Amino acid sequence: MDLDSDRLRQLIQAYLDQRLTDDEFEALQVHLRGNPDARLEYAELSRMDAGLRDAGLLESSKVAAYSSVAKNSAVNWWAVAAVMMAFLLPLTMLLRVRSVEDSGPQMAAVRGVAVITAEAGAVWGNDALSTGVALEPRLLVLEKGLAQIDFFGGASISLSGPAELELINGDAAVLHQGTLKADVPPAARGFEVRTADVLLEDLGTSFGLSVGENNKADLIVFDGEVRATGIDGKPRLFFGSDSALFDSGEVIPQSGGDLGEFPDITDVIAGSGSREESRYAAWKEDSLDRRRDPRLIAYYDFENLTEATRRLRNQALHGEGSELDGGIVGARVAEGRWGRKTALDFRAEGDRVRFDITGEWEALTLYAWVRIDALDRHLNSLFLTDYFDENEIHWQMSRSGHLHFASSPMGVVDISEHNRRFFSDDFWDPSMSGQWMLLAVTAEKGIGKVRHYVNGELIDIVDGTQMDKPLEAMRIGEADLANWNDPIWEDSIRTLNGRIDEFAIYAAALSSEEIAEIYKSGRP
Repeated sequence: MDLDSDRLRQLIQAYLDQRLTDDEFEALQVHLRGNPDARLEYAELSRMDAGLRDAGLLESSKVAAYSSVAKNSAVNWWAVAAVMMAFLLPLTMLLRVRSVEDSGPQMAAVRGVAVITAEAGAVWGNDALSTGVALEPRLLVLEKGLAQIDFFGGASISLSGPAELELINGDAAVLHQGTLKADVPPAARGFEVRTADVLLEDLGTSFGLSVGENNKADLIVFDGEVRATGIDGKPRLFFGSDSALFDSGEVIPQSGGDLGEFPDITDVIAGSGSREESRYAAWKEDSLDRRRDPRLIAYYDFENLTEATRRLRNQALHGEGSELDGGIVGARVAEGRWGRKTALDFRAEGDRVRFDITGEWEALTLYAWVRIDALDRHLNSLFLTDYFDENEIHWQMSRSGHLHFASSPMGVVDISEHNRRFFSDDFWDPSMSGQWMLLAVTAEKGIGKVRHYVNGELIDIVDGTQMDKPLEAMRIGEADLANWNDPIWEDSIRTLNGRIDEFAIYAAALSSEEIAEIYKSGRP
C-alpha cells in the first residue's frame, strides 16, 4: 500500500498516540519497511513527540489538538510543532540537566543505496549480510545461491551466484562477474549497470546480463529498451528479444540463441521459503540443546504464543523452573524472525514482561533477539530492574544508538561517583528499523569485565562512568523486559518500540565464540 506524505504523517501520529487500528498498523509497517525516506520521517516525528511528552507539553487535550491539525494539513502540523519546540527548547535548558546516561552523539545520516529483500540459499563471501538492512556503496560477493536486491532509485535485480556486484549508488552498479536479471520500472529509468568496459543504460525495461571469463558478457533484453555504449563511445539501442555480446569493450549484436538461465524474483521467493523453513528448523534444534545448559538462570524461546497467553515460560531445564516464568502485560503476539515463530510486540507505555529473579551472581550474560522499530526515548529498555537497588543491573539502548549496561553498588542512581556505566560504540541507525538483531552483554565481578555484542561481534566500549572501579556481585530481583515498572524519575518512560522473540540469562560470562555461535545458529 503506497502512502502519500500527508497520509504517512497521519498514520505515524496516530501510532504515537496509540490510536491505530490493526489494519492501519500493518499498512504503516509495510510502508516503512520498503521506504527509507518514510523511516527517516518516522524517526524525526518520534523524536519530536518524545521530546514534547518528556517536557509535559502533550497533555491529552494538546495531543488531540495537534493530532487534529496533523490530519488536516502537513504544513500546519510542522508549524504547530515548530511553535511547541520553540517553547520546549528553553524550557528543557532551564529545567532539565542532561544526565551522563542520556548523552551521546546524534545518529549519522543513512547512506544506504540498496537493500537485500530476499535470499534463497545465499552464501555471502565477504560479510554476513542480512535481508532488510540498508547497504552502503560496496562490493557484494555472492558465492552461491540467489538474492534479490532492490535499489533505492527503484530498480530491482535478481543476482545468481557465484557473482560479484559493486553497488555504486541508488541508480548504478557494476557487475564484475556472475548473472543478473534487472527489472526497471518507469520511475527508475536511467538505471545503469556497467561491466568492465561497457555501460548499459536501462530506459524502462527488463534485461538479463551475464559476465564470464575474460570479462566477456552476454546481454538479452526481455522487454523495453536498453542503450549499450562500448569503448568506441557509440551508443547502440537494443529492444525486446534483442541480444548482444560484449567482448573487449566491443558491442556485438547477436541472435538470442541459448544464453543460459537468468534468475527471476519468483525463483528467489520460492527458494527463500524453503530456506526459511530450514533456518527455523535448525534454530529449533539448537534451542532444544541450549536449554540444557546448566549455566542458564532462565531461557525464554517465545514459542507457540497466542493472544490468550499471559505467561512467558522459562524453558531452562536446570534451576528454578516455572518460578522464573514471566508475566506478559499488554504486549501483543506478533511474527518473529521466521513466519512460524512467535514474538511479543512492545509499543504502548504499559507493554512489558514482568519477572522476579532472585539470587546473586559474580558473572552474567544477557542476550535477546530484538527487532527495533524506533528509538523513541532517551533510553529504551531491554531489561531493567525496578528500583535499581544495590548491585542491581540495567540493560538498555540510547536514542543515539549505543548499548548501555549499568550497576549501582550504592543503590542510588543519581550519585555518579558510584554508578558503573558502560556505553558501547554507536551501531544503530534508522536504516536498521524493523530488522532482527542479536544483542548481548556479558559482565563479571571485577574491573574491565563488561562486553557488548551486536550480531555476534564484540563492539567497543567508548564511554561510561566509574569504569575503573570494580563491579560487585550482581542482582536482578523484580524487573521488566522492554520497560521500566517503577522509574526513579516520574518522566523516565523507557518503553521499547519493537519486538523480542528470544531472551536468555546465564550465570556466567559467555565467550566471544559462544556469542558468535548463538548468532550464527539463530540469524534469520
